[in-house]
Amino acid sequence: MYRFAVEIWYDEGSVCTFYSVRFIDEKENTLSETDKFFDKFTREGSHFYDEAMQLFRLVINSIGDKYGAIDDFFDRMENRAQALPPRPKKGVDEISLLGLRFPLRLFCFRVSEQIVILFNGGVKSSENVQSSDDLSVKFYEAQFFALRIIEALREKIIEISDNGRYLEYFDNNDIIL
Repeated sequence: MYRFAVEIWYDEGSVCTFYSVRFIDEKENTLSETDKFFDKFTREGSHFYDEAMQLFRLVINSIGDKYGAIDDFFDRMENRAQALPPRPKKGVDEISLLGLRFPLRLFCFRVSEQIVILFNGGVKSSENVQSSDDLSVKFYEAQFFALRIIEALREKIIEISDNGRYLEYFDNNDIIL
């Protein structure tokens, strides 16, 4: 069975803390799934560099600093996980600026309005994510991560901190699931 760590990815936002997951294997310096996503699409010469930066700003600035993980950002339910960016809508300008056919998807799991766990993602090249070459494996991985996190929250292996901004593991060590 695959084991993974849940680690803080960005906690400097005034409203929301972001976590990511990292597979645990023999390699010491394995990147988090979210870092793999942004490394791939923000690499020099990447066809999707601008879109990746737009998505990065949506996560850090809009969700992390301005609104928090409100429902408006999480309307793309992908089974147990969600996908960013949300569908364009009125009310949140940052969302409508991304447009209707935004090519990238970043899978995630919203724990609360103050905590989001980001996974990996890719290019949406077909009508549904399971049929997109770049997304199908990452979709199933996101389901695996979300299910394990839901179970850990339900069984109180992971709990939300008193201030609502952090996840705490039952023995105060690293969160390994």
